[in-house]
Amino acid sequence: MLNLRDCKEQLERWKEEPLRLAQAAKSVHLAMQAALTDALAGSAGIGAYSDELRAEYLAYFEGSRERDTPPPTGDFVLPFPKLLARAMEHPLEWSGRKLEVSADEMKALNRLTYVRHRVEHPRPQFHFIEPLFIALTLPVVARLTLELLDVCSHHYENGERVAVEASVAAIAALCGEID
Repeated sequence: MLNLRDCKEQLERWKEEPLRLAQAAKSVHLAMQAALTDALAGSAGIGAYSDELRAEYLAYFEGSRERDTPPPTGDFVLPFPKLLARAMEHPLEWSGRKLEVSADEMKALNRLTYVRHRVEHPRPQFHFIEPLFIALTLPVVARLTLELLDVCSHHYENGERVAVEASVAAIAALCGEID
């Protein structure tokens, strides 16, 4: 939720500071990654882990009552592409539905992933990215993030759904002004 709000705030400042568009892209991508992690976690809290780590946790859950077994030490979740693939291939526990992503939405996600990686992992080169390249992706990803957050709506506190929806609407409106 915080990253959606940050995306909106970065978009509000991009005309004065054009590099804010890159930060907006990073924020909305991170928002979706966090929402995927939460939506996939499930009631056991292990659905965003690799198959191997999930198996370790399941073995621990099953066997820890009988013996004094320490829990697994790993807690790294899958990388974004694998989180997305899992959400698209398997029904999410709390909604019973898979995340549906169209070919155009997948194209937007791939574009945004490219931008985020370039922001977070700088290289000794120049990047020339048209503002519209980013502006076309942000509303798509913000909307998908809202869908994922709604899967976990039982985690919302009062007013959080309204705030998230307002951020998503503001992102769409602000991106509509970019040409």
